[in-house]
Parts: sequence; C-alpha cells; structure tokens
Amino acid sequence: MNPWSAPRLHLITDPAVCPFEQLCEWLPRLLQAGVDAVHLRAPGVAAGELLKVAAELRRLIVPPAVLLVNDRLDLALLCQADGVHLPEQGLPVWAARELLGRGRLVGRSVHSVEAARAAAAEGCDYLLYGNVYETASKPGAAARGIDALRAVVHATHVPVVAIGGITPDRVPAIVRMGAHGVAVIRGILAADDPVAAVRAYRQAMDEVRGDGNSCDLKRETGRAGRSADHR
Repeated sequence: MNPWSAPRLHLITDPAVCPFEQLCEWLPRLLQAGVDAVHLRAPGVAAGELLKVAAELRRLIVPPAVLLVNDRLDLALLCQADGVHLPEQGLPVWAARELLGRGRLVGRSVHSVEAARAAAAEGCDYLLYGNVYETASKPGAAARGIDALRAVVHATHVPVVAIGGITPDRVPAIVRMGAHGVAVIRGILAADDPVAAVRAYRQAMDEVRGDGNSCDLKRETGRAGRSADHR
C-alpha cells in the first residue's frame, strides 16, 4: 500500500472507558464524522467475548475505514480484520504477514528511535509512538514529548501515529512534527459528545495539513532541519 494512505485518526477501544455495547451504538456516527481506523484492544477480556465484539465491529466498519486487532492474530483472522497492531515486543512482522496474507495492515507500537528503526526495517505499514503527553491510560508514565516524537518521525520513512494525552488543541503541534496521524481513547470515548470530538480532531488535522498529506510536512521539516545544519 501507499504508506501515506495509512489511516490518520485511530480510535482505540477500552471497555473500561466505554462498554462495547455503547461503542457499537456510536460507531456508525463516529466513522461518518471521520474515524479512519478502529483498534480492538481489550486486555483481560476473554477471547470468546472478544470474538463476538470483533464480528460486530467487522459488520459496522466498512471501507475506507479499517478494523485493526491489537496483538491477537487469531482474532484478526477469524473476524477478517483489515490488519493487526503488534506491541513493541510482539511477533515479528513477517510472521503476521505470513498468516494474514497480502493487503493487510501491520503496525507496531514503538517507544524509541531505535525501536522505530527496527520496526521500519521489518516492513511495518505504520508506527504508533507514545505516550507523547501524560495520559490517564498510563498513570505515572512520563510524557515523552513532541521533540522525541519528531526524532522518531525523522528516523524512518514509515508513517508515525502519535498517541498519549492528545487533545484536539494539541493536534497542530503533533502534525507539524511530521506525524501522519493521532490515536485516541478517552479524548473520544469519554467526551461529552463523542461525535463532536471526532470532528474536532479531524478538523484540527485537516487545517494544519491543508492538502491532507503529512508526507509533505515531514519532507519540509526535514529539509528545514538539514538547512539549519548547514547554516
């Protein structure tokens, strides 16, 4: 796939924040408002229950939006998901591709430049980097910051999706660092109006991009950095 056609606004499930029944009720409107990808993530939930949820999400999520399953290749295969998201220390990308077959997305979480380079060398379609800001999803975890995000962005050719404490007003800074998109849990699922929240994230991304392509921003910031090095 063209790496710059990778999803930009990722919604990650968390049944502790929003029960699956409620999520499925909201989902058609969230997709219409601009969610590109839904990650099925629910540590501790029994596999049988997850499979039922995955089947319902698969029914609701239609192109161009995609369904990604976190870590569980078995569930991704059974529900015919559009791809799988691997943890930093998870299965190798080649193994995921061998099982999933062609045309499926394979992403990986990374937390450093070194991990990003290793994941890019494996052939990931996108990288998920964080946590950029402090977040209730990881209490006590220090924010890595946008400078660290920029370092990861410029370490590889692979689209980087930022995660961790990202609110709509923080999106412009994230995108200007060259990030391809953002991933959100509470910013959407715990919002008073989740549909309005999706629109706010989408509008923030679209406004700072202009043409909707962070690849150009990445190249521009890279050129600016190289020019500064020569001054």
